[in-house]
Amino acid sequence: MLFSSGTFLGFFLPAVFVLYFAVPSRMWKNSVLLFASLLFYAWGEPVYVFLMIGSIILNYFAALLIARYRGGNKKMCLFVSLCINLGVLFLFKYLGFSCQILNHIIASLHFKPLEIINLALPIGISFYTFQEISYLVDVYKNPGLVQKNPLNLGLYITFFPQLIAGPIVRYHDINLQIESRKESVDKIYSGLQRFIVGLSKKVLLANNLAYVCDMIYESDFFSYGAGVAWIAALSYALQIYYDFSGYSDMAIGLARIFGFDLLENFNYPYAASSITDFWKRWHISLTNFFRDYVYIPLGGNRAGRVKTALNRFAVFFLTGLWHGAAVNFVFWGLLHGFCMVFERFLKLNKRKNACFSVLYRIITLSVIILLWVLFRNGTAQTIKLWLKMIGVNYTRFLEFHAVVGLPFRWFNIDSKFWIVFVGAVLFSFPWWRKVSVFSSEKFFVFKIVSKNIVLVILFVLCFAFLANNTYNPFIYFRF
Repeated sequence: MLFSSGTFLGFFLPAVFVLYFAVPSRMWKNSVLLFASLLFYAWGEPVYVFLMIGSIILNYFAALLIARYRGGNKKMCLFVSLCINLGVLFLFKYLGFSCQILNHIIASLHFKPLEIINLALPIGISFYTFQEISYLVDVYKNPGLVQKNPLNLGLYITFFPQLIAGPIVRYHDINLQIESRKESVDKIYSGLQRFIVGLSKKVLLANNLAYVCDMIYESDFFSYGAGVAWIAALSYALQIYYDFSGYSDMAIGLARIFGFDLLENFNYPYAASSITDFWKRWHISLTNFFRDYVYIPLGGNRAGRVKTALNRFAVFFLTGLWHGAAVNFVFWGLLHGFCMVFERFLKLNKRKNACFSVLYRIITLSVIILLWVLFRNGTAQTIKLWLKMIGVNYTRFLEFHAVVGLPFRWFNIDSKFWIVFVGAVLFSFPWWRKVSVFSSEKFFVFKIVSKNIVLVILFVLCFAFLANNTYNPFIYFRF
């Protein structure tokens, strides 16, 4: 069930809201959210909801054992439980990919290839598996955090606002809120505001950008030139940002309505001054997870340049692999890791020269956009697209036959796309923070009134688009 669907907006959310605030005690409120979360997941994954319930039971008892034992037994319980969680993730997400790699090796040795098993991927399995790992590791470090109420643990793992696509919520950030939080009119109001902003990002911007981007990439390479290839690349970079950050905004807003305060997941990543800065702004919950549970345990940046570089490559190899079981995701992650190591080695992100800073911001954004092409299109196709984008005819690459001109004749875009595109570019940067009218106390009442009017208009527009357009893709469902 998508947040940006009539079923969710018209039936599911209102019903959960009314039922949640109708019951009196915290136990009943948590039970309503747990039942609603399981129903939300079962709506799209009726079979795999039992996998999730089994996972909750497994991690509940595993954490009790981790909290109970000491020394070697404690480490063994943690190790076994982590292996089971990661094993389930591997089975559904990486088994087929691993078989393909093994078959390439086997073919070179002239043996009979393995039968490739591709299981249907449970929606959101990467997200809730990482939350389970966070819970087990947190209990290992601090046994006092162990959750003795299985319903509360189930709510942490399945909480529907962030169940499908995050943000990844670490247990120690939310454990106290599960049992004692305060709902209020102010939280409901601000939560609804944040939800509408996220819904608008998704429906008004991401969906319209996705339509044009998909239309270009699914067409014949010979039918367009370098200019259109750049439009597709920029459209996808904006689409994935507004798609994912919009979902995170909706998740944070929904959680706030029910009294939870989730951490931010995006902070204008395309305003980054370097690749390192980009990963402090993009998918913050995933970056923090790998930093705390992989990078620092490996030694972080405390063991010299070579070891630090290897640690970063390990983290970004896993980051790429987390996004998908395909070679292009691995390359995408490793190339980001290489850029970070290169920056750190030459200290590019710490130079204070103003002209260099501006130039390096442009270079950073260009690299990010080019790597999104790899993320979207696969390895072989990306090479053709990169050549197309720099004006080279990839069919004659060995002759280095440059394309003269940037033909747009194939591609006719209506004015709606350009309005969406320009708006998406403008709102991907925090320029408004420097406009005095938005920060001045003199215009406080004006800001409140105008903000509410704009939000109402956006909500109505979202419903109009959803009613008239069935094109509603969501990138991060496959993760």
